[in-house]
Amino acid sequence: MREYNISAQELVPRRLGRPPVPPRYRNPVTGQTWTGWGQRPAWLVGKDSREFLVARST
Repeated sequence: MREYNISAQELVPRRLGRPPVPPRYRNPVTGQTWTGWGQRPAWLVGKDSREFLVARST
C-alpha cells in the first residue's frame, strides 16, 4: 500500500444506504412508481394496491 500510495478505504469501498430496489407498483396514468418502502404515495391512498402491481420477470 505504501509503495502505490493507496489507503485501506480505496481497497474496500464503503457501501452507503440501502441497495436499489425495483418498483413494485406503477401508476398507469402518470407512470410514477413506488417500491413499497416508505410513505404510500398519494395516487395509491384509498385504492387497492394489488391493482397497480408491476409484473415481475423471472
